[in-house]
Amino acid sequence: MPIRINLLAEEQYLAEMRRRDPVKRGAWLGGFMVFLMLLWWGWLLFSSHNAKNALAGHEASIKRIEGKSKDTGDQIKKAGDIEKNIHGLNRMATNRVLWSACMNALQECTLEQIQITRVRGEQSYNVVPAVLSKERGKSKPASSTERIVLVITARDYGRPEDETSIKLRDKILANPWFKQHLAKENAISFKGFSNPTADKDDPTRVFVSFTMECAFTEQVRN
Repeated sequence: MPIRINLLAEEQYLAEMRRRDPVKRGAWLGGFMVFLMLLWWGWLLFSSHNAKNALAGHEASIKRIEGKSKDTGDQIKKAGDIEKNIHGLNRMATNRVLWSACMNALQECTLEQIQITRVRGEQSYNVVPAVLSKERGKSKPASSTERIVLVITARDYGRPEDETSIKLRDKILANPWFKQHLAKENAISFKGFSNPTADKDDPTRVFVSFTMECAFTEQVRN
């Protein structure tokens, strides 16, 4: 039987040892880890770039929304101011005294023995400025108090015992329009009764001049 001698056995053994060398395997493993780290770093860069683009898009959307909300807020404020003005005008139209209606009501109250010589309306406004306070509930808006007095100058041709001027007062107080607008207490007062005086146009008639003041309900407006 022939004998075979492998002269390359030592070299093959050394090559196998080199192939199984831990340092070489570690180098391969280290290279693979570096490759994974580079791959992960690239993914992070890509994700960061996408996130920045998304953030920029969201910021642009937020700015557009803020612009629209500001315009909407301005429009709401303007609409509120307009509604406030309309409400004030409606309230003024409802509460203000219409002198034509007043004159119409006054003519319904006339008496044959009373001759009205003059009618004058006096309107005054007491304005109270606004009170500003940082404490809650202590701030107060500005307000104005409207005071109206109807001054009637007349001549009473009736007999003193008839008290015609008192009848005129009672008739005014009973009139629906005056009842709605005159003050609830001390609405009518008399001023300046004169002595009996002969009428220059008809000396046979004697009259007493007097002034009647009709106070309207005060109106407070903010």
